[in-house]
Amino acid sequence: MRHMVGPADGRLQELAADYSGWRFGLGGSGHWWAVRGNEFLRALSPEELKSRLDEHLAAGHEG
Repeated sequence: MRHMVGPADGRLQELAADYSGWRFGLGGSGHWWAVRGNEFLRALSPEELKSRLDEHLAAGHEG
C-alpha cells in the first residue's frame, strides 16, 4: 500500500495545531470531519469545519 500525500495534508495539520484534542480527516465523500470522544462534526470545506468547531466550542463544549 502506498501513502499518498495531497494538498489536504497541510490543512489537516493546521486544524490539528489549532484545535487540541481533536482528530481530523477528509473522507472519500469529500467531507472534512473532526472527532473528539463522542463529538463528531463534518463540513464540505476546512473553513466551514473551523467555523463549526468555533461555534461548537463557544456553545460550551470545551471537553
